[in-house]
Amino acid sequence: MTQKTHISSLLITAKPDLVPQVVNSITDMPIAEVAHSDAVGKIIVTLETPDESAIVQALTDIQLLDGVVSAALVYHHAEALADASAP
Repeated sequence: MTQKTHISSLLITAKPDLVPQVVNSITDMPIAEVAHSDAVGKIIVTLETPDESAIVQALTDIQLLDGVVSAALVYHHAEALADASAP
């Protein structure tokens, strides 16, 4: 069985006064990277995970953070690890 890596992105809406706290919590997740955030409360997150269940768990964890109003999966791509390392 070929191992895969899963790349996904999430659109998060947070309460504007709690954006820094939410961004810090997401940044602490080893599989997550905050690509963008603004003062209005929009946060774009990229995840790199070994499987779909890790995406679901990260999405759930983010939805439960204090200050998060909504969190949605907006993109998902999976590819074999051999393909991911090719030039």
